[in-house]
Amino acid sequence: NLAICEADHNDVGDSEKQKNDSSGKEDMDMEMDDDENGDVVEEEDEMKATYIRGPMPSEGGRWGSCVRLINPSSVETLDIIEMGKNEAALSCCSAQFHSRGGETLLAVGSVTGMTLHPLKHKEAHISLYRVVNGRLQLLHKTPVEAPVLALAHFQGKLLCGVGNVLRLYEMGKKQLLRKTELRGIPRMVKTLQTVGDRAFVGDIFHSEYFVRYDLSQNRLFVTANDNIPRCITSQEVLDLNTVAVGDKFGNVTILRLPKGADIGAVQGTGDRSVWNLTNLDESYQKLEILCQYHVGEVITGMTKASLVAGGSEALIYVTVTGRIGALLPFSSRDDIDFYQELEAQLRVDAPRLTGMEPQVYRSYYLPVKNITDGDLCDSFILLSPGAQKKIADRLDRTIGEIMKKLEDTRNSLL
Repeated sequence: NLAICEADHNDVGDSEKQKNDSSGKEDMDMEMDDDENGDVVEEEDEMKATYIRGPMPSEGGRWGSCVRLINPSSVETLDIIEMGKNEAALSCCSAQFHSRGGETLLAVGSVTGMTLHPLKHKEAHISLYRVVNGRLQLLHKTPVEAPVLALAHFQGKLLCGVGNVLRLYEMGKKQLLRKTELRGIPRMVKTLQTVGDRAFVGDIFHSEYFVRYDLSQNRLFVTANDNIPRCITSQEVLDLNTVAVGDKFGNVTILRLPKGADIGAVQGTGDRSVWNLTNLDESYQKLEILCQYHVGEVITGMTKASLVAGGSEALIYVTVTGRIGALLPFSSRDDIDFYQELEAQLRVDAPRLTGMEPQVYRSYYLPVKNITDGDLCDSFILLSPGAQKKIADRLDRTIGEIMKKLEDTRNSLL
């Protein structure tokens, strides 16, 4: 089954909508009884059949939200849990607690009465649900002090980003039990993923932090962080030491943990690291930047996947406008050399759709690094035969060879 959190700001819940619709319908029926014109009656029927969003609530902190359970094979809604008044479900994840015998539960982070400007709220909770015969059953709600934007299962426990605190919970009978926490994340935990004993934490304003859990000491500590502030919107773990992040300014960045960073972090954790948590940026090693690329739109999600059976695995990303893109790793040095040479030629001869040089546009916020502009290379097909022949001669290839190379790369993904 698939669980989805839905939340609309400046809106009301379904129960309040139904109440308003029923009162509006009664008023409309009274007006229709007084009106004998058939055309007007048909127009009123059409207006009732067409859903029109009502006016926005006058006061702030109004939310309409629910948690929906879906069967992905049939795309059928199995159950809907309507959240409380002005309560918004912001995050969810599946979790398996050792104390529950490995049963899969649904954890939901919610906030009540949250306003965005200024950012404040009345209450925040973490709720645990069981899935019983396609229905959601509430086990308990745990109050927390800040909105929970990220949740992740971690070694039989639940790892949560509670505001700017990374906290590890164990399951109790009446609420979640706090085991350990890491304070000092600069602003707010936005994204969270776990692999082994390592957590990848994305701050909403200050980029990525690699965090490790020491089971013997029951302590979380930072091994490395990024030295460039990025407004993280999404991330995807590529391997144990590498993560890809997207920010709200339309940049994709791939970061890697330096060699020996884990050893240095373990040796540097003592009484100083326990008590001095005020400035994480100056105390830890910095992540290496492997790749940078400006997409041009806010990146809302990314995942590592293969689109066809037997195809190459790529980093798939989606943007706020619905655009879907992919970053495909090259498999040979010949492919790298070919596309670098083709890109260099097209920077001069291809039309500039953005009015800027392609390299300048892809380096809009930060210099492009180790990523070839696939959109620019595809523009070779749109050139005139004379321009194609000129570029092919410079590359010591025929037009057919270049076309075939572009098609093979596209087919390896699609």
